[in-house]
Amino acid sequence: MKYTKLNANWDVAPDASGTQTTVTGHTLELVFDLDPVFAHIDEGDRGTLEFVEVYAYKLWEITREDYLNGKFRFKKDRLPWGGFYELPVSGRKEDFPSDIVVVDESLKETGLTHYIFFLPGQVLECWASDYYFHFDYRVSAKLEELYPKGYFNHYLAIFSAHFNQMNTDNYKVYTNLYIQLEGKKEFEGLKEELKKIKANKDLDSYVKIANYRILNLTGKQLDEMIKVIETYDAKSKYA
Repeated sequence: MKYTKLNANWDVAPDASGTQTTVTGHTLELVFDLDPVFAHIDEGDRGTLEFVEVYAYKLWEITREDYLNGKFRFKKDRLPWGGFYELPVSGRKEDFPSDIVVVDESLKETGLTHYIFFLPGQVLECWASDYYFHFDYRVSAKLEELYPKGYFNHYLAIFSAHFNQMNTDNYKVYTNLYIQLEGKKEFEGLKEELKKIKANKDLDSYVKIANYRILNLTGKQLDEMIKVIETYDAKSKYA
């Protein structure tokens, strides 16, 4: 079986409890505890998987032991236990389990994606057009309160939309682009905010929340990015 693993820098906690499933319109949301084995995730942090334009879903009650013993419709040699995956979809109704929960019957003939997510004691299957994952960080509220303008958060968001490699050359190219897009006044606001962030020793918190957009971002990489910002000459002809 061909499959694509979708959760590179997060996973459900192995002892997660209190998982919440909500259907609103044709959207399915699953809220769960995150595994703090990752450096940017703390004990108690939660994540949300949001599936949009959902045809149907099924939440199987099945343990890891049951799965490894072949008591699921997919066998362990076809799909490993654990993680969040995208599977190929034939689109044929007969390929779906008979007791699925249909959310929007009108979507069954459209281009669906088949998702499967392994939880402690459960397996979620969902047929939908797309999904979004959100880190529900407790630290985000603190940073929003301390830095209401959100210059650095905005800077990181735009960087992640244009670059997938963390290196000094990209930081320089992007900083020039940022000034062109946002203006020199905004850039000066960014530098002032960074002074406060460093003085308050909040850079580790930004490493944490930036991992939502920038895969496996490290503190060293963030330091290198900030150095480029601090030393960039916004008055040069290239800015």
